[in-house]
Amino acid sequence: MLAAVTHESTEARTRPRVGFSLRQGQIALLLVGLVFLVVQLVIVRHPLGLSQDESNYLAKVDPRVPELYWTQPRAWGMPVLAAPVAVFSPSLTIYRLYFGFLASAGLIAAFWPWLRVFRPAVAPAATLFFSTIWFTAAFGSLVMPNLYVGLCAVAVTGLFLRAVHAPVWWRLILTAAAAGSVALVRPTDSVLVIAPLCAIALVVPRMRRLRVLAAVAVGELLGWLPWIIEGYLRFGGLVERLRAAETSGTHGLDLRSSNLLIFPRLLDGTPMYCCSGGTPADAGPVPLAMTTWLAGVLVIAALGVIWSVSERRLPEMMLVCLPAGVLAAFYLLLPGFTALRFLLPAFAMVSLPVAFALVHAMRQWPRTAAVIVVAALVGHVAPMLLVAERQMDAIWRWRSAQVQAAAALQPLINQQPCLVIANPPSPLAFYLGCDAQKSRTTKRQPKRVTQARAEGVFVLALLSAPPPPGSYMASWQQVPVPQLEHRFQVYIPPA
Repeated sequence: MLAAVTHESTEARTRPRVGFSLRQGQIALLLVGLVFLVVQLVIVRHPLGLSQDESNYLAKVDPRVPELYWTQPRAWGMPVLAAPVAVFSPSLTIYRLYFGFLASAGLIAAFWPWLRVFRPAVAPAATLFFSTIWFTAAFGSLVMPNLYVGLCAVAVTGLFLRAVHAPVWWRLILTAAAAGSVALVRPTDSVLVIAPLCAIALVVPRMRRLRVLAAVAVGELLGWLPWIIEGYLRFGGLVERLRAAETSGTHGLDLRSSNLLIFPRLLDGTPMYCCSGGTPADAGPVPLAMTTWLAGVLVIAALGVIWSVSERRLPEMMLVCLPAGVLAAFYLLLPGFTALRFLLPAFAMVSLPVAFALVHAMRQWPRTAAVIVVAALVGHVAPMLLVAERQMDAIWRWRSAQVQAAAALQPLINQQPCLVIANPPSPLAFYLGCDAQKSRTTKRQPKRVTQARAEGVFVLALLSAPPPPGSYMASWQQVPVPQLEHRFQVYIPPA
């Protein structure tokens, strides 16, 4: 018997240690956030131009630029996040560095409460998984709301659980702030996160804490408030704004199961969104490696849910899985097109059951820990970062054309009040500090162009081909612009 005990104790001493203390988990989470920032610095080429959406968000708070296309669905979250630097009208490089840092800090803050909800190793593992998905890395430095919806959703669920466990006043305030942040960034998405959270909390007795639920409700209402007030002041009321937001996208909202076949085809980034009125084939072939990765993620997440039962953490797990499922179902079944970034919040929340499963497996079968780590690095991290770098390089090449065109057009505009006609119009207008008008070859001159010309505003059109006969720009004069790429032509209206 003594020999057996000695053998067991020797085996226990030689068994690999896979547990994390709370302090080790905190350090690991900080390191993952730092690595995410380094990834932003490596994969983003400068100056990285803006997209149409980014330009519209930044124009709300950059004093050098007039307001561009601010439509009914847009919310104030991204302008608020950009405001600390946008008020100084900085360069594109400063914008990218600022948002890279913001995304990294947000990543750490969002997963920090989860260090005490599950085992301390789960939060850094989830953060590593989510931050190394290629479209997470690619959107880290971009001025787009989807990543921040995901981070705020992870934060509000974690803070809610911590407040349920110990409802001190500062945790209630943080929980309300996180709920408000989701609503401020994307009000309608916040309902898809908060409603399942409240439903589960009301069903599970140990989560049924009215003070905490009240804090979530107050935060949600405060986050919606700017959108509601603006709806009444500018868009004819809340109902009208919601109705217009529903129909503003391509083909509006309608049940479209074809998006389920489209999304796997987008996973390699070519294209990054599809297909307005098209078929799944328009999105290209199904990438076998990425589709296998997606299937593996879903299987591992399901194992995480199953294994959470043995650790009595199923309600906590459902608190992230149910909102993730609701978000994924909404964006895969209802919009007229789908895009990778739409599912970023769902992946942020699914990262927790994925990490839970991996940590549980390493504890159950500690001798396989090294195999799991190597498989994760070889099968996930390295390939994903390579795809992220490739995609960011492609985005840089695509957007640099308008950045260079803006530099060539600066002397022509010479700081005059101006209106730019282009496709897309907002990035070029943002660089030049002009109003924007989308290029359309219509016979009737757009109202915005007519008004600008009547007010003596300098109007120019940046086109990739001469205006066709019969269009309102057919009589416009082509102007030579030094240093402008040959694929572009500049036209101005007759005096």
